[in-house]
Amino acid sequence: MHEALSRSHPELNRIALCRDESGWTKWPWARELGNTRVVQGGLLDADRWGVEVGDKLDGIFHCAALVQHSRRDVEPVYRTNVQGTQEMIRLAAKHQCRVVYISTSGTVGCFKTPDESVDESADFCGEPVTTWPYYDSKIQSEQAARQLADELGVELVIIRPPVMLGPGDHRFRSTGNIIRHLRGKLPFLLRGGIHFIDVRDAAEALATAMFHSQPQPVYHLEGTACTVVQFFEMVEQASGVPTPRLRLSPDLALRVAQVTDWFTHLVPGDLHSPLPDPVVFEMAARYWGLHSSWAAQDLNWTPRSGQTTIDETVSWLREVHPKCATS
Repeated sequence: MHEALSRSHPELNRIALCRDESGWTKWPWARELGNTRVVQGGLLDADRWGVEVGDKLDGIFHCAALVQHSRRDVEPVYRTNVQGTQEMIRLAAKHQCRVVYISTSGTVGCFKTPDESVDESADFCGEPVTTWPYYDSKIQSEQAARQLADELGVELVIIRPPVMLGPGDHRFRSTGNIIRHLRGKLPFLLRGGIHFIDVRDAAEALATAMFHSQPQPVYHLEGTACTVVQFFEMVEQASGVPTPRLRLSPDLALRVAQVTDWFTHLVPGDLHSPLPDPVVFEMAARYWGLHSSWAAQDLNWTPRSGQTTIDETVSWLREVHPKCATS
């Protein structure tokens, strides 16, 4: 985001809110950003750090969220994602500025078959999405943010991207399954879907949304929608690491994950399941179709190919991740 703003509006002074300033400055890419001041704080303590931002904000990019898919201990997920977003709306009201808020395509675009998709006019998903804490919290976040923004007269632009990939995932979160593939630690694939875009394209779109003279209230960022198997075939093409040949049905994979999860929580001690949380398997069985009525025109949305994104993600991981380097 900061790099995108540097290119499009180099004259702007930027403020980065982060929980730990030392955690920000340790990254080489962060130290190279010009005109960026760091303010330490969290979403829920804006009263404390809000005075440090000064008297005038021209816009707020709200990119923070707590991503957790387990149904255990979900209170922090809702507090961060719902209440934290409301705090950003209140801060925007104080400064009379626009908020560009990154939500997720999962609030509206979740299907049983790969041939369905929705645009920005779609209703929010019901079950099973509302039984998945992260996506449910984002639905509630969008609803609460829109209501509060209307009450306070704040201009709120919601961006719904699918999974974001590309170079620069320094916490190795969204690239986790690609890392497992490169290490040969992915035992099987599911019969389900995935939808992804390049994070660099998303950053450009967000910057454009902030400065558009008359933005729409919601934008979808459509990218590459494919099956899970097709996705890892692209990773194989980029890396040369063979795709797992074992393919499990979603029901069988879910049962295995549920038993494993139950056992690891039954045994005393700090034992972790080797498989993702069962919610992840429930989600992986779905398809994530969305399209946009306005992104191409308003945000100059022309995403690069999915294979290009995966090629460059794999190349970057092999440069920076110690366990992904080629021998």
